[in-house]
Amino acid sequence: MDNYQYIEISKFWLILWIVIGVIFSISTMFLIFLVPLCCYFILNNCKYYYNEEKLIIETGVLNKQQRIVPLYRIVDITAQDNIFNFGKIYIRDKEQVVILKYVKQSKREMIKLIEKWENAKKQNIRNEVI
Repeated sequence: MDNYQYIEISKFWLILWIVIGVIFSISTMFLIFLVPLCCYFILNNCKYYYNEEKLIIETGVLNKQQRIVPLYRIVDITAQDNIFNFGKIYIRDKEQVVILKYVKQSKREMIKLIEKWENAKKQNIRNEVI
């Protein structure tokens, strides 16, 4: 079985809205807890993981989607962090740009992903000319 490495998702927005909900009065708490509940479902149903050959992206609450990006097809990987230590990873392959959102310590995760990408290029999986 393949040994996948998971990319951790930040729960910052969920925690922020819970704190805001506690600060406000009981009467508005119902509406304020609706937003964190939506955030919880979105973040809980968003998974990114990879192995030596491919990156798998699973998203969606009601409409589940799964994308598989072979590492050998990737052209560029960049990361964007914010002050709360989470951000986005932009992965450009030969056809599209894939954005991994809410990634905890995105720059660190980018470095790990680049190592796997470099290994896939060296092994030249699928024997393509790069």
